[in-house]
Amino acid sequence: MGKKNANVWLFIAKMALFAIVLVIFFIGQNIFYEQTLFYFWGNNIILLLYAANLYFTCKIYQGFRFGSIDINEIILSWILCLIVTNALGYLQLSLLQSMLLPVEGFLAVLAAQIILVSPLTIIVDKLYYRLNPAHEAVIIYGKEEKSREYSSIIEKHRKKFNVGSILSQDETMEALIDGIEGSESVFLLDVDETKLSGLLEHCFLHNKRIYILPTFSGVLLNSAEISWISNTPMFFPKSPAMDPVAQFAKRCMDVLLSLLAIILLSWLMIIIWAAILLYDRKPAIYKQTRATKNGKLFTLYKFRSMRPDAEYDEIPRLAARDDDRVTPIGRFIRKTRLDEIPQFFNVLAGTMSLVGPRPERPEIAKQYEEIYPNFSLRTKVKAGITGLAQVYGKYGTIPEEKLCLDILYIEKFSIWQDVKLLLQTVKVVFLPNSAEGITSDDE
Repeated sequence: MGKKNANVWLFIAKMALFAIVLVIFFIGQNIFYEQTLFYFWGNNIILLLYAANLYFTCKIYQGFRFGSIDINEIILSWILCLIVTNALGYLQLSLLQSMLLPVEGFLAVLAAQIILVSPLTIIVDKLYYRLNPAHEAVIIYGKEEKSREYSSIIEKHRKKFNVGSILSQDETMEALIDGIEGSESVFLLDVDETKLSGLLEHCFLHNKRIYILPTFSGVLLNSAEISWISNTPMFFPKSPAMDPVAQFAKRCMDVLLSLLAIILLSWLMIIIWAAILLYDRKPAIYKQTRATKNGKLFTLYKFRSMRPDAEYDEIPRLAARDDDRVTPIGRFIRKTRLDEIPQFFNVLAGTMSLVGPRPERPEIAKQYEEIYPNFSLRTKVKAGITGLAQVYGKYGTIPEEKLCLDILYIEKFSIWQDVKLLLQTVKVVFLPNSAEGITSDDE
């Protein structure tokens, strides 16, 4: 089957999945809430509003990213989509009727949707890989250590890539081009500029899919505009400086949402505080010096998840995956990110933002700066509780990649991006590999 026909069938399958969710909602509303008071056009407007909410949440939680993320994550994405969409639908319908409606109807609709959609996503996922078999792929690397590291990552996606050969950039250009022949996808990992341009040109001319490991300069150029000097086009990277209006809007969002979170989660904070205190009779709040915008130091607050003597020798250490310093209660609150809740007070005080690069300990930041000279650029904006690196980073994501994500966040900053990342953070809580991956900001 041709690629064009495969894309058509996949589009139909995705739209069928979307339509089934809408049908269940429409039937459920007519059974439980008798929407006849809105008449024909009123009912259709409510259905369209629900469809818009569902489309919005699917974009946020990436419910249609078949082939790009694991099927378990897609199912989780759809469950979150349905929960948020039905919550919005319930609030909207209650506002239209000027009363809080019984919640049982929406819960029944949600249960029916989850029961039906979960197996359907598995079917669509299988259809995707049936219509899109694994690409023949070639890896060309510049540094051998990067080759081993990233080859293992790429080869885990065997359903999408069939790595036929791994070549060093030290090979002649003729040998590299011969190695590319017969492949559909080409991975260029830290390839020198002298070889990169020739390989890119060949891949472009022969319609090869190209995957390039991002570099700092590449991230900056990603947001560049075209500026004309006379008749000469030049890249014009955007300045990462945030304009005053955006700063004010971001600060307003920080204050309002952090205050709301503190109020709504106060009962949970009391329970966690008491559980930690009762476990070892030691202070439940952990304080640590971190660096935020322009390297300014501040005191960060977290619920303590490690033993009180975790750093008895006063030597800063990153948390390991199965660190024996973590207490049983600490293991749970780390996995669910509940140890981060006290940082809402940091946000309210203005030392942190809800979204931004994670604040590092000065000692750890200094070590990273020796390896990655661009590491200090993360401090061009205020540190945050969550961010691009936290949402898209997984267990084992190396600091260099997280740095690229942090710089990309700064370059692409917008209030809408912050809202999107805040909503996506909810999904991260339910992904163990994401939770385990954040080690640089732990005790």
